[in-house]
Amino acid sequence: MTKFNKELLINLLAEFLASMLVQFSGCGVTNYWSGSWSKGWSMAYLPYAVGWGGSVIAATQAFRILSGAHINPCISIAAMIMQQVEVLDGFLYILMQLLGSAAGFGVAYGIVRRDNASGFCVTRISIDPWWKSILLEFYMTGAWVLAMCASWNVANEELLETISLRIGIVVAASTLAGGGYTGASMNPFRSLWPAIADSFWDYIYIYMVVPPITAALLAVAWRFLYLQGDIESSTTKKGGDE
Repeated sequence: MTKFNKELLINLLAEFLASMLVQFSGCGVTNYWSGSWSKGWSMAYLPYAVGWGGSVIAATQAFRILSGAHINPCISIAAMIMQQVEVLDGFLYILMQLLGSAAGFGVAYGIVRRDNASGFCVTRISIDPWWKSILLEFYMTGAWVLAMCASWNVANEELLETISLRIGIVVAASTLAGGGYTGASMNPFRSLWPAIADSFWDYIYIYMVVPPITAALLAVAWRFLYLQGDIESSTTKKGGDE
């Protein structure tokens, strides 16, 4: 079992702050632009995508050297499978992401939410038939997970300075592609707290189940098909920043 030490405490704090930053910034952008949305894609989704992707860039740049800036429990699941973090550490990361996203949503709800506005930062399915949203969340989450798996590979050791930008662009591009149809969650905690606050449970199971399953499947495929089980060909702990 992993010893709980000062380094782990700092990493957990970093995950809390990174998750808080992304949820606060993303929900703030969502609140500002949601009034101009219509069913399906609209130009309002461009700043929406840039807002969420930019928040991931900022959080990754600030906290990657500490915890790896997973931000998303799906990334922590992939990291555990890829042996980038110990299993116990990974679950503690996920706990901090849960709490950090709750704090970020709470701050955004209290500061930037429009008075008496309902559906603050809620992710909604607006594609027919609804099951297509499962494929969209699979592809969008998968893009983020695969980008992180690639960033952990030894081939990226000399490119670490641009990883935060590249991960953020992947998130922004995925959000731009699917934001008009599912809200581009890619993270169960991103959808959980708005759903609780608004008591909006339509298709919540898609947001809670599809991204983690996607992360597990693609991380296993990456490790045992691409790397053929050779974890030594990927960089070590903290996403390869050491």
